[in-house]
Amino acid sequence: MVDTTSKHVLIGGGSGFIGSALAAHLRARGDRVTLISRTPGAERITWDDIERDGIPSVDAVVNLAGQHILQPGRRWTDTYRDEVIQSRLRTTRSLVDAINASDVPPEVFVSTAGKCFYGTNRDNGGSYPDLDESAEPMGLDFPAELVGQWESAADHLDTKRIRHVRVRIGVVLGKVDRGSFLGRLWRIGRARGFLPIIRLPFCLGAGAIIGSGQQPFPWIHIDDMVGILVHLIDRDTAEGRFNAVSPGIVSNEEFTRAFARALHRPVLWKIPIWLIDAVVGRDRATILIEGQKVVPKRTLEAGYRFQYPTIEAAMDDLVDITI
Repeated sequence: MVDTTSKHVLIGGGSGFIGSALAAHLRARGDRVTLISRTPGAERITWDDIERDGIPSVDAVVNLAGQHILQPGRRWTDTYRDEVIQSRLRTTRSLVDAINASDVPPEVFVSTAGKCFYGTNRDNGGSYPDLDESAEPMGLDFPAELVGQWESAADHLDTKRIRHVRVRIGVVLGKVDRGSFLGRLWRIGRARGFLPIIRLPFCLGAGAIIGSGQQPFPWIHIDDMVGILVHLIDRDTAEGRFNAVSPGIVSNEEFTRAFARALHRPVLWKIPIWLIDAVVGRDRATILIEGQKVVPKRTLEAGYRFQYPTIEAAMDDLVDITI
């Protein structure tokens, strides 16, 4: 059954890419939204408030907080590695503790993690099995271990009182447009999500396939990412794990060429694996040079219908750039 009554939703990480899009969608349909932030302000509380006073009376809690593992400009060090881990574990534990302690808890808690849970296997011989929500990890690299810890941090939620939805998120694609004179000259857009990390070399004609290019690329349009979260909040029978990835999964090469076509730019070269290892660090390199064929089996079974099921439809909507 779908609950369409107005709700009060608390969002951890609500000022981030996914969180801000989710908050805007919920407010547009008449829901009340409170963000959890590091700084106080209108319609927001801080993580210190959560740890000290607990959570306010809300209908749903969604946690999207976490330091980006591939944040541009951050060199991979032990300090940054610890930041990435603790930014996920501490926020999740704090929220679960506060929810459990509530006299009147929210109806649903949506905890999120990454598709990296499924791990990678460099010796797969080019074979990529379908990985639905019941699949076990193929191998335990650092991203898979991180997601495993992240999900385990929510295991002590009181599921006798609170419905628990776990969402594993693929690579989220946001809109690219031309917003400045320089952007018009070079076709350099403004974007949030994965595209800002890669848009500049593509716009300069230096976009490249990573490694063999055959590794699966589990992606999702930002509108579908928000749509899945809202669908699972509203559907009072939804619980357990759901993959937030498009059903139209493509390889890294197919994604690269689709993005380049949308930008009217060529793809002329491949980045060797050794260079990715050297630049981003071995711990993080598996995210780029290996892949998982993640499929949204339970998401589709729960009744969600994708607005952008193919990479071509997503690029048509997301990339508003012409010659």
